[in-house]
Amino acid sequence: MKANHLLSPLRESSYRSFFSAQLLSDLGNWFDFTILTVLIAYQWGLKEEAMAAFIITYGLPWVIIGPFASVFVDRLPKKMVLITTLMLRSLLILSYLLAPSFIALLFLVFLKGTVASLFDPAKQASIRALVSERHLSQAVTLTQISSNTTKIIGPSLSGLLVHAFSVSTALKIESALFLLAILPLLTVHIPAFSSHHQLKEKASYMNELSAGFRQLRQSTLVLTALIASSISLFIVFLYDGLLVFVSKELQFDESFFGLLISSVGLGSVVGALALGHLRFWQQKPITTMAVSFLGIGSFIILLGLGASNLITLHAYIWFIGAFLCGAISCGEHLPYAYLLQRDTPADKMARVSSVAQSIQITMMLLAPSIGAILAKHLGVGTVFMIAGCLCFLTSIGVWSFLKTKKLESPAGNVNFHETM
Repeated sequence: MKANHLLSPLRESSYRSFFSAQLLSDLGNWFDFTILTVLIAYQWGLKEEAMAAFIITYGLPWVIIGPFASVFVDRLPKKMVLITTLMLRSLLILSYLLAPSFIALLFLVFLKGTVASLFDPAKQASIRALVSERHLSQAVTLTQISSNTTKIIGPSLSGLLVHAFSVSTALKIESALFLLAILPLLTVHIPAFSSHHQLKEKASYMNELSAGFRQLRQSTLVLTALIASSISLFIVFLYDGLLVFVSKELQFDESFFGLLISSVGLGSVVGALALGHLRFWQQKPITTMAVSFLGIGSFIILLGLGASNLITLHAYIWFIGAFLCGAISCGEHLPYAYLLQRDTPADKMARVSSVAQSIQITMMLLAPSIGAILAKHLGVGTVFMIAGCLCFLTSIGVWSFLKTKKLESPAGNVNFHETM
């Protein structure tokens, strides 16, 4: 059906321009994380504790700033929020070049994260405002494809730029990407919500803030998906900051590390494209997440065995495994993102998505320190094997909960495509 084609949302000029800006912003995000990771681990030679501090600082603003600021994001024109935050991020990235120490760099990373914690809920609210409900799953899939496509290009390109030129050159290019993202947004018209609703909501900041929490409690499916997604992120960030050290144990240099991440990204794009043409995950989103945990856990354990020198595989095998892991991971990300957009009222999207994101990132912030401590005492490989086992346990827990609560029974499912 033409109306249900994956690219259907791109027929609208405003969404098409918005999606272009999203691509450039996502590319800049992957530049940022990869460049700073390479700088800390390879050029400065810092250890696991420093990497954990970096990851914590990177995500902290979404927890302590994002939920409170999201009230204003819901009130303010989304286009203004998007453009302003892109401009500020561009300037803050250039300020990295002036950082005299690791502590100073962490401070600047925190400031940039604060700005980004405003951009993300504005982006989520804009998607809901620009896309009709019948095309919501396609828009969610396109967002995932944007993130994962840039996961391919960003780490490999930024890693090669650092290797061929310098960190400063790569950072300047990253800053330019965020400025370029502003240009397509200048032509975007993002519909505003009714002024009556806005005046009513402005009457009480605390009521407006708590509305995000209340909305999550009212949707069992979204809350279940959020919990599963948060556990997934905890597991990922238990080992994510250690991946660069696994890369070194496997005798990879900076460029190979970037290509390993890019392999995950390529798999994620293929997985998102495949799911974009299928329907089962919209009918059984939580089940799809549970199955995905099993596949991801298998590859993580394999990495742990390699880092512990218990198995030796050719580099291409690791890239293939990373590709498959990325493809399977879409079964975790897409169902959650779809449920969040589908079951959240448009006028509360920024608050709900920000509250949800703060819960996820709280789990992410707990994980790096635990991972670093475990790596110091048990070894990097053991951390990966523990993370893989946690994936299996989570899958079993989600399956058991679904069976008990019957959340995905036909009577309880809502699917916009059935009303078309």
